[in-house]
Amino acid sequence: MTSIEPTRTIYDICVFSDNGLMLLALDGNQIPSYFIPALGLAPKWCSYLENLTEEMEEGAQTTIYDDFRFLT
Repeated sequence: MTSIEPTRTIYDICVFSDNGLMLLALDGNQIPSYFIPALGLAPKWCSYLENLTEEMEEGAQTTIYDDFRFLT
């Protein structure tokens, strides 16, 4: 699960099918991109993201908040 909280207004969201890439149309000059592994694999042209997320999962450490649920 993830939370995306941009500092500007979100006008549109583009989620690519069959992969975890997502683009946001905001009230600004740049289009931010997000990779969410839970939605699918990384596209072939940025396959390094898949390796990066696997390394992050392997090095995951438990924290004191692992057993808590947060409401927002």
